[in-house]
Amino acid sequence: MTRVFGVHEIVLNPGVNEEDFENFFRNEVANAPFYPGWRARLLKADRGERKGKYLMLIDIESVEARERFSPAPNQPSEEANQFDKEHNDELEPVFQKWSTFSPTQVGQNSIYTDYLVLDK
Repeated sequence: MTRVFGVHEIVLNPGVNEEDFENFFRNEVANAPFYPGWRARLLKADRGERKGKYLMLIDIESVEARERFSPAPNQPSEEANQFDKEHNDELEPVFQKWSTFSPTQVGQNSIYTDYLVLDK
C-alpha cells in the first residue's frame, strides 16, 4: 500500500504569536479526532526559501485511506461528512480557534500537494 503525504502551506494572520499557534496545534489540533489512517503534523521551515513558514503534513497510511475520505481534490466523501458530523462538538471549537491564527483552512482554501511515497 502506497503511503500519502499531503503537504499544506499555512499562512498566519498578522500579529499572531508563533508560540501560541504552535501550542494550539500541539495541544488541540493534534488531539482532535481525525479520519482513521490519517495523522496531522505541524512543520516549520528552518532553512531555505520558506524559512520560518509553516506546513501541515497530513500523513495518510495509503491511497485507499485518502480516497475513502477524499475521493477527489477538496471533495469529502459521504463517510467524511458523516465523521465530521459525528465529531462536530469536538471539531467546531478547533476550527473556530484555528481561524484566529490563520485564514488558511486545510482542505478548503489551502495551497497543497499530495505526494505518494515511492520507496519501500
